[in-house]
Amino acid sequence: MLRTGYLLILVAFFSINGYAQQNPDQIFDSTIHTIIVSPIGNSLAAPIISLNNGGVLKVSFDDFKAQYVDYNYSIELMDSAWQPSELNEFNYIRGFNQNRISNYAASSMSMQNYFHYQFEFPNANCKPILSGNYIFKVYKGSNKQAPVFTKRFYVVEDIAIVSAGIQEPFDGNIARTHQKVNVNVDVRNIPSFQTDQLTIKVIQNNLFNNAQSVSAPDFIKGTVMVFNNESNLIFPGGNEARWLDLQSLSLRSDRIASIMYIDKQTNIFVKPDISRADLLYSNFKDLNGGFLIMNTESLNNETQNDYAKVHFSYATNDNAALLDKRLYIIGAFTNNKIDKDSEMIFDVRKGVYQKTLLLKQGYYSYNYILQDRIEPNILDNYRDTEGNHTETENEYTVLVYYHTIGNKNDQLIGYVTVNSRQF
Repeated sequence: MLRTGYLLILVAFFSINGYAQQNPDQIFDSTIHTIIVSPIGNSLAAPIISLNNGGVLKVSFDDFKAQYVDYNYSIELMDSAWQPSELNEFNYIRGFNQNRISNYAASSMSMQNYFHYQFEFPNANCKPILSGNYIFKVYKGSNKQAPVFTKRFYVVEDIAIVSAGIQEPFDGNIARTHQKVNVNVDVRNIPSFQTDQLTIKVIQNNLFNNAQSVSAPDFIKGTVMVFNNESNLIFPGGNEARWLDLQSLSLRSDRIASIMYIDKQTNIFVKPDISRADLLYSNFKDLNGGFLIMNTESLNNETQNDYAKVHFSYATNDNAALLDKRLYIIGAFTNNKIDKDSEMIFDVRKGVYQKTLLLKQGYYSYNYILQDRIEPNILDNYRDTEGNHTETENEYTVLVYYHTIGNKNDQLIGYVTVNSRQF
């Protein structure tokens, strides 16, 4: 019995300490909600700060324990594949790597009680001194090995000059449905540059499951590395994101079928979604899968916005389950990742896929992704659910990594964000 218990403890220990090997964005405490890491003033932007030119991130979250908890945070340097760096924290941090979160407030005027915590980074107590991929680890007290959540962010050096453009693929089979990213990286400011140590990663709308990487430039023009191979960095165009207005939890917006109060909890039932694959492209402004915490009652968004159980449903053409495929609802509210937390479950009795999420008042955008159970193909993610259109407005983040021989970390030497409407 003791041996079995010991093994269970080991499994739990390595499950928590192996968080980064699975995904850098993880929640280990079910009372934690609405984690946002973004540049101050732009909650929709990627969490990127500059080692050379500054920038500040705001980190915030709600805790349904609704009482003060001594939360602390630390940062951890990762490599470009989100594996822990071999470097000691003293090599990449100036200051302290255990910092109390002292900015907090209790909720008010909401049925759901919670404490709202937030902090800004970097600050006088802690700042990074190396570029690269990082995670925030938030934990109780001083127990760094038991985080309640982890969340990614990036620190860039800005020593490479990065530019990018979007075009229709030359392949006629996907020219009207997909988008191709071309990237130029000027390395004139990097002495003794080693071409084979450069890697670029491109992310569409902060959706990490279909991020693509390329290491070898297609040709070199002076100090500029050119990446424009016809078979690389091609993404499904998808469609403009679906939307849901939850700024008020008492008034039905266009997408809401009904509002019910069950067990002292607001339940919002969204009108069933269906495939848009056969519809013509329609241009409208969206949030590219992001969300904004806001309300229509002129309340304090952070501590007075309420929560609701939001019930999503998706109906197939024949109201039957897709036995060889999995359906996911994707957006920042599901951490932009494909896993059990974003998978829709088929209800045989109702003949629809369903998912219930606990969401804070705000304005949300999302899409549906359908993947083959055995051989998922990221180029087909939206084909049967949203449709693919080369006209779709998408945002691409290009990250440039450099790893010199003898260096123990992957430098993030430059980045650029480009919108598909720029081509």
